[in-house]
Amino acid sequence: MIQVFLDTETTGIDVAAGHRIIELGATVVKDGMHTNEEFHQLLNPERDIDAGASEIHGITSEQLTNEPKFGEIADAFIDFVSGHEVFMHNAAFDVQFIDAELHHANRPERMADICHITDTMTLAKEIHKSGQVSLDALCSKYGVDRADRDKHGALLDSQLLAEVYLRMLESKNSLLGELEESEEIYEQPRFIQLDRDTPRVIRATDDELAAHEAYMRELMEGM
Repeated sequence: MIQVFLDTETTGIDVAAGHRIIELGATVVKDGMHTNEEFHQLLNPERDIDAGASEIHGITSEQLTNEPKFGEIADAFIDFVSGHEVFMHNAAFDVQFIDAELHHANRPERMADICHITDTMTLAKEIHKSGQVSLDALCSKYGVDRADRDKHGALLDSQLLAEVYLRMLESKNSLLGELEESEEIYEQPRFIQLDRDTPRVIRATDDELAAHEAYMRELMEGM
């Protein structure tokens, strides 16, 4: 089973205001194991980067002048994710930007058409009913080393996300296993079975029979 973990960096947070993708990063997990397969590309967004966004990812407009436009790498990107389950943290954000880039490039494809999308943030909220579910918070919770993450980066974040997902899944499966084990114990019969060759019959004594007859007479007289 092939799973692709994907992240983007952008010029800003509002795709409706014309913000664009400046970095795509994806890493592949195969049968629950990390691989060396990855997709990484800086992009020329053909517009300025917001100062606030640049503070987050550290990428400047000058760095992107000679990078390709999305349309030039669209085929390679689509080939990389097509037909696979693609995991993104807060997937709605990334998907809307990628779909907008496909539109700008006059491509008919959309992410929902070419791959199966899974939002790891939604999964994390299902597992952790309370608390933070940002990538940083999950890295801390699951002991994932993020020492190299002084700035956001699409490829690094996709690698961190893959490791967080694998540990989160392992933790969930472990918890389910413990619950199933406890249920099996609970469902065990709660009676003592005695093996006897001859059934034991307990009979009433003469005094007990006399008391019972007296009680029944009183009961009948009161009716």
